[in-house]
Amino acid sequence: MWRIVFTLALIFQSFLVFAQTPWTLKKDASGIRIYTRMVPDSKLKEYKAMTQVDVPLQSILDELLDAPKYTEEPISGESYYVTQKGENQHVFYALKKLPWPIKNRDVVTQLTVERISSKKVMLHIESLPDGIPIVENAIRIQQVEGFWLLEEEDGTTTITQQLYLDPEGSLPPVVTNSLLIKGPYKTFSHLQQIGS
Repeated sequence: MWRIVFTLALIFQSFLVFAQTPWTLKKDASGIRIYTRMVPDSKLKEYKAMTQVDVPLQSILDELLDAPKYTEEPISGESYYVTQKGENQHVFYALKKLPWPIKNRDVVTQLTVERISSKKVMLHIESLPDGIPIVENAIRIQQVEGFWLLEEEDGTTTITQQLYLDPEGSLPPVVTNSLLIKGPYKTFSHLQQIGS
C-alpha cells in the first residue's frame, strides 16, 4: 500500500507554463535525485524528484493509486482514497498533524491519469479544497499543482514527480522549503522497493 509522505513536502508540485528559474540539484543518493527551484511571484520553492525502478510502469501506477478508504478519523501522514470522479480522476485526502504552535494542515487532491502511450503515463495533480468538508483544527491547503510522470523502457520505469504547494497560514517559507528534500526522498525510497 502506498503511503504518501505528507510532511508538507508531499504537496509541492507545479507544472507552470511561464518562465522558470533553473533547477538546482539538492540531493543525489541511492539512485534518487531531488532538485528545487524558486517559483516566480512566490517565496516558496517547488521540487522535482527522479528515480528509476526495474518494474513495469503499471506496477508503479497501481501503487500510486492504492490507498485505504477515507475515514473521518485519519492518521497523520497517511494518504486516503476518497472517490473516483469519471474514468480517470481520483480524489485523495491527507492530514498532517504538526507540533504546537503550528496548526495542522490537510489537503484534498485530484489525480487525473493521462495515458500518453502504452509506455508513458502522466498523473496531473491539482488541489480540490472543497472535495470534502473542512476538518476541525486543520488549515485546508488551497494551492497544489504538479504531476507524476512514468516512462517505461525495457521493463525499467523512470519516475518523475514535480510539485508545488502553498501550505497557507504563517508557516515560514524557510521551514516549508526545508521539507522539500526529506518527504520526496522517503516517498521515492518506498517506490524503489516495489517488486524487490
